[in-house]
Order: sequence, then C-alpha cells, then structure tokens
Amino acid sequence: MRRMARVVTVERDVWDWLLYAITAVAAVTAIVVFLAWAAELRRRPEIRFSWRLSPDGDPAHLADWSPDEVPEIKATQPFLVAAAMQNTGDKAGRDTLINFVVPDCFDLRQPAAPDAEPLHAPNYTAGLPPDNRVVFFAPRPGLWTPANFHLLQYRLQYVGDQCDQPLRVRLLFRVSDSRFNGRGRRLLPSIVPLLENQDAPVGMPWPPAPAKHPRVRWARAEPHGRVACLPGERSDVRDLIVMPAERTPAVTMTRLRGLRGWRLRPYRLRR
Repeated sequence: MRRMARVVTVERDVWDWLLYAITAVAAVTAIVVFLAWAAELRRRPEIRFSWRLSPDGDPAHLADWSPDEVPEIKATQPFLVAAAMQNTGDKAGRDTLINFVVPDCFDLRQPAAPDAEPLHAPNYTAGLPPDNRVVFFAPRPGLWTPANFHLLQYRLQYVGDQCDQPLRVRLLFRVSDSRFNGRGRRLLPSIVPLLENQDAPVGMPWPPAPAKHPRVRWARAEPHGRVACLPGERSDVRDLIVMPAERTPAVTMTRLRGLRGWRLRPYRLRR
C-alpha cells in the first residue's frame, strides 16, 4: 500500500504577510520606475528646417524658399536669408549648436549684430574649389523647447572675383545636439506637443480650448527625406546662382567727320 502524504500546515503571522506586501510593492515600484526611465530616455528633440529668401535684401519681401528652388541673385545686390528650425520632438535641446555656412566669396553679416565678424574654415559642402574656404557663424540657441522656433537672419553680398559666367553656390545650415539619433526618426509614434499655436484673439476665451484630436504622431526630421542625419547632427542646404554683374556702357570721346568739335558717343563693352 502507498503511504499517505503528510499535510504540513504553516502558520504565518502578521509580520510574514507584511513582508510579502512590502516585496510586492517594491517589485511594482521598480517596474514603474524602470518604465518611466525608459520613456524619459526615449524623449529627444527633433528638427524641422525652413528657409526664406529676400533677393533684394528687404525683410518685407521674405518668401518661402523650397528645397527644389534655385534662385538667381545679382552679384552686386545684397540679399537676405532667414533660416529657422522648429523643435518637433518632445524634449528641449540640451547643448544645441548652430552652424550657418556660406562660401567665402560672400560677405556674411547678421542684421542683429552687424559688427560681428564671421569665422573662417574649410568645408567641402559649402566651399568652392580648390580651397573650399567658407565663412560661418556658430551661435548657441537658448532653451530650445518642444514646438518652438529659433530664427536666424543673415545678409549676404557677393564680394568674390568678377565672374563672367553664372556661379552656382550652396548654403549649409547645420544643427548639432547630443540627443539627435542617427536615423532622424523613431521606430514608433510618440505623444508629442502640438506644432500649431493655440491662438485666442480678442473676444475669444482664455485659455484656449484644448485640442480634441490625439497628439500621437511620428517624431522625425523634416522635410521628410530631405535632411541629412548623423548621430548628434542634422543638416540641410539650399542652392542659388550668382549672376554676373551687368557692365555699364562706357562713354568715349569721338570726332565725327564734317562736324566741328567732339561728340560723346556711348560704347558698350563686350562681355
């Protein structure tokens, strides 16, 4: 015959149940803290580039500059470029650095600080061969928070050698931040702030009514497929063409047959 198994009963007092409760609470707390840490680690800034151009240098004439547009600029005409970046992510930039780079054949100035001198360096994206020399400014924005813009304005004028043919040049707008990943996007959609302003003009109640649609969207560098992405870096470019300056007619002194004295006659120089 099989031996009957002995049933052993263990009596637990209140201290045992308290220990079990403390262990369960500690385990749940650890899981919650880990998930919160992982979610916070996933948050990061992201960027949207936008460019505007005023060919005559008048700020009132600034217009959107699309990536495929290659405008023609007169060599003798100063022009204005407005380069802006918007934080489309869900984290403020921590150590953001901006580089606005142009070939050294341009005189580069900031309307907000006209006496500031640009820096000089070689760069194979914006520089012209053979030396690939460029001039640039490298400001650091303040607290670059989600959904906010940081706008930069620069005045440029061609000061290089006189060109007889149209010259195509490239302007580079590069932003660095240690929180940028190398893909320029995230694997899954994220809950991010609205990029549109919640306005309430006069006569409307304040604060504005919250948005009803969800804020879940892709957080990625924009324009999509246009931005060059590297770990810690985002960059975008615009191209333009510098047209040769029109030569003014020279005035020469000629003597006509059958007439007394000299007569002025315009003579156009050959290009």
